[in-house]
Amino acid sequence: MLIRSTGFPADGLALFAAPECAATADAFLDGATGETEFAQAMDAALADAARAAAKIAADPLFREAVTWQNPAAATHLARLADGPDARPGKNPRLERKKRRERENTLVRYWQRYCGKNDTAGFFGPVAWGTLDPEAADAVEARPGGGLVRSRRVDYEFWALEAYVAALLDDPDVAPWLPAGVHPHLLADGERVLRPGADPRPLTAAEAEVLSRCDGTRAAAEIAPGPHLATALERLVDDGIVWRGVNMPYNPRAEQVLRETLDAIAEPRARDRALAGLARLDRARASVAAAAGDAVALAAALERLDTEFTAVTGADPERRSGQMYAGRRLCYEDTVRDLDVTFGRPLLDALAGPFGSVLLPAARWLSATLADAYDAAFRDLYRDLLEPGAGGVPMPAFWDAAQALLTGRDRPADAVAAEFARRWNALFGLDDAQGERRLAFTAADLEEPAARLFAAERPGWAGARIHSPDLCLGAAGPEAMAAGEFTLVLGEMHTAWPTLDCAVFADRHPDPPRLRAAAAEDIGPQFRPLYPTWWPQYTARIAPVLGATDRQLAFTPAPGADPARVLPLVALTVSEHAETREHAGTLEVTGPDGLRCPLREVFALLFGWLGAEAFKLAGAGPHHPRLTLDGLVVARETWRTTVGGTGIAPAHGPREYLAARRLRRSLGMPERVFAKVGTEVKPVYVDLTGPRYVSSFATLLRSARAASGDDVPVVFTELLPDLDESWLPDAGGRRYSCELRLQLCDPERP
Repeated sequence: MLIRSTGFPADGLALFAAPECAATADAFLDGATGETEFAQAMDAALADAARAAAKIAADPLFREAVTWQNPAAATHLARLADGPDARPGKNPRLERKKRRERENTLVRYWQRYCGKNDTAGFFGPVAWGTLDPEAADAVEARPGGGLVRSRRVDYEFWALEAYVAALLDDPDVAPWLPAGVHPHLLADGERVLRPGADPRPLTAAEAEVLSRCDGTRAAAEIAPGPHLATALERLVDDGIVWRGVNMPYNPRAEQVLRETLDAIAEPRARDRALAGLARLDRARASVAAAAGDAVALAAALERLDTEFTAVTGADPERRSGQMYAGRRLCYEDTVRDLDVTFGRPLLDALAGPFGSVLLPAARWLSATLADAYDAAFRDLYRDLLEPGAGGVPMPAFWDAAQALLTGRDRPADAVAAEFARRWNALFGLDDAQGERRLAFTAADLEEPAARLFAAERPGWAGARIHSPDLCLGAAGPEAMAAGEFTLVLGEMHTAWPTLDCAVFADRHPDPPRLRAAAAEDIGPQFRPLYPTWWPQYTARIAPVLGATDRQLAFTPAPGADPARVLPLVALTVSEHAETREHAGTLEVTGPDGLRCPLREVFALLFGWLGAEAFKLAGAGPHHPRLTLDGLVVARETWRTTVGGTGIAPAHGPREYLAARRLRRSLGMPERVFAKVGTEVKPVYVDLTGPRYVSSFATLLRSARAASGDDVPVVFTELLPDLDESWLPDAGGRRYSCELRLQLCDPERP
């Protein structure tokens, strides 16, 4: 079981709370107090927030955390450490405005560091725990002396790509780098098959060159004379051959780069190639050595930036402001200094709700999703099949099928709507308007769940695995050990092995055992070979457990494994008509006798759509908290829009009053998580705190400016609450955390 945690204690979130200010504001809205009293309460709350911001800005750990993410922001926020009474400068009004903006920025970082279980550097460390059915305690946590046990600094993939690009510009090195055929293409005698285009004929010289482009031979060996060198350049220019290093799009890229450069046969070229990398390595080593010292870290990162530009000629940053973008040259990942065992009481608390309700619902969802896409694929197949043809080339089918995955009226949307209808019927949500809390027992719902979510098998191989995120809440480790805990289902990642992620799997104490378990539970899957432009995907979060997965190559992409890659042009979609049992079923055929159901080839593309279905259930303006045998399966939720909040048009005290009206009108608690439709991540908001409200208002105004008033906003109750954060460190401070585990369906598709 994986533990994702924050790197700063949960009680830090209370630093910007202002309950007295909230009480005065509510009284002002009720006409029970005057504007002067409200203004005084606001001034006092903002002054307290300014002092809290100054204290946080001076904290070396906070400064280091921000420096890892954004050194410029760290410098910007460090000015807050001078305190609100620092010399105002030549324009006091402008200085106050800048300070408010800095405080809002600091709050956005702080709410993440104290309240979001992100896996990001030391402010979001991970740990692997043990599940022990024989252990009598629900949890036994043994924190070490420090926050993190190990730290590692890796290059971002794009930085390694930039270094390879620089080597290709070096005339002494470039001829000794490998060349290979782009993985989505297939050389077929005297032509190259290309998806979405006519075959490209080859000259005799091009065919000779292409036969040697195996991804490991150097260009100088592939094309030793001028005639062949010209042919090679033509193939590169036409997008048929790549040159450089075939690095996998995951953290193993650096190892492959080093092995490739070490294997360069020409000594001078090899030394030049390794010399530049050694310069970067020395700068990166300085970054790793500076961890723990914000000032030294900032200087080391700046030196790495300078050295990178000197070596490659490239800018040391990209995609500024984007999430999942790997913006800088390197990143740090850590393991929390923690040993933890989860015992029988926790497993017993999960058994009834998951065994009777959640896993049957997840199985039904995967099976129904697969059936829906089978039907849609059959219709598409009939539309694409040419008269007299025995099948449809996969590239044509692939392109046409994208509308079923990303367009309007997707099969997944209908399945999600039907899932929501059945989920609502199971819990009686349509008849529970206005209810805040609904509690059930697994025994009571087992029969209706079996009826509503009847499915004999999961829909595809990977659909055996379901990955819930669980939050445990308790007054502390002692209460947890005594079985006095709250158990909350955060997200239910249906048919999705979330532990198959490099940042998690690479920090497991025994990664080969994890890979073996994945092979046993799932077996080989068909996984798209992702290009580097794929949205919200980086090498750091790439799947790494499926060592036998087949790679579907549909566009130029790095990291193709010749033993596993399948160009779409080598595949055909046809109808299985050999037996009555399988008549009408679509299958895919390909090289080496490959033959498999079409749904398996597309499963990872349509399967993730089903992972959202649990979030969409009960998607009305208000959803009550649902509890099943002590497990909260759904937190209380409120839905509105940016315009519906009333906060975006207001500023200063008016935005705070708008937030107080909103809380009252929706009946929300003071502490919530808020997800704005234009943002990737939710944010923590304490509606008593003017600085929290102001920071949140900035997000709302940005969303309004970009997409209008109809952008959805979802508020979710904070559960477990702050005082239920149980994960301790050696000093007794407590941290927010979540547990991520995988549950395997005993049936196979």
